[in-house]
Formats: sequence, structure tokens, C-alpha cells
Amino acid sequence: MELTTLKATSRVLGANRENKRLRKAGQIPAVYYGKGTETVNISVSEIDIRKVLAPGKRYTLLDLEIDGKAGNPAVIYNYQKDAISQKFVHIDFLKIDEATPVKVRVPVKLSGLPVGVKTQGGLLAQETHYLMLSAKPASIPTVLELDISDFETNVTFYAKDFKLPEGVTLASVPRTVIFSISSKSKKKDAADAAAAPAAEAAAPAAAAAAPAAESK
Repeated sequence: MELTTLKATSRVLGANRENKRLRKAGQIPAVYYGKGTETVNISVSEIDIRKVLAPGKRYTLLDLEIDGKAGNPAVIYNYQKDAISQKFVHIDFLKIDEATPVKVRVPVKLSGLPVGVKTQGGLLAQETHYLMLSAKPASIPTVLELDISDFETNVTFYAKDFKLPEGVTLASVPRTVIFSISSKSKKKDAADAAAAPAAEAAAPAAAAAAPAAESK
């Protein structure tokens, strides 16, 4: 299992002002935890984290070198960003070992223009952008990419329909909807059906008003 070294510094869990001081200095508060390991509060360089989380490197296998001591295998399990500045505010590192599967959240990327949209006038809606998977560290995919060019209208694609890489299993609900392609005619029929009761209700009122208009 090839690991990329990431330097980290232990820290004492303190007040919010201490975390603000760390962030101002270019450090991100973080934790390292996992089976058989006590939770360790650490901080890591924001510059180093951005390199680790560059496109295509979401699940780089890491060796956290905490206070100069290596031998802490990990992946970035979760992270939080400031909603406005988009700067990292916290990182969760999960301890890993080569033989034990871990559950990870992997992005779903759809590529291509479906036949159902291009030539059949359908409407594409992507409902899910991430899936939970279970895999050994070396088998974790960085992204689940699906070419949807050949899909026609009136299709719903579920999480269970993905052909996952060898050694990877689905941890999300199997019938999680990834995307659907609906026909515009169905949308129109649904709108017409919704409008029909209102039209029927308006008809008697119009009929009742007609004699009054004629009596003037």
C-alpha cells in the first residue's frame, strides 16, 4: 500500500479562538481516528491539503507524520468548508489498514448528452451527486463516471445499476435515484391533469353568472 506523507502537528482541543488562530496561520484543525486508535487532535497545512485534494486525488492514501512520527495511515474521510470563502475549516482523517474495507463518499459524474435529450426532446435530471461505497483503501475509486449518451427517454437509473469496480460494493440504498430522463409529453400530460379540476370547478360558476349578465 503506497502512502503519501502528510505532515501534521498535534494540538490541544481548545476554544474557537484557538482554531481561528490556526486558520489565520494557514493551518486547518483536524482529527485522526479509527478502529483501535484514540482520537488525536491535529492541525495540517492548508497548502498541503489543497494538493492532496486536487482533482482526481480525493482518496489519496496518506501517512500522517504527526510531530515528526510517521506510521499513521489515513484517508481524508470528511471535510468542511466555509460557505462564503470556501476555505477549509476542519478535516476528518480516518485510520486505514490494507485489509479492512472502509465506507467512503464518492462523487458521481455523468458525461455525454443522452439520445433522449438530444433527439427525443426529453428532460434530464440528476438526483444524486455522491454515493457511499465500501472498499479496501487501495480499491477506492476517486469518482464514479457514467457515459449516459445512449440513454433514451422514460429512464430512471438507480445506484444498484452502477457497474462498480472489482472489490467495491455499494453502501448507499440500492434504489437511490442517480438520474432520470422524462419525456416532455409526460410533463405536459401531468400539467393538463392538474389543471383539469380547476377548469371544471370554474365552469359552473361561469354558467351561473351568465343569466345575471343577460338580465341587465
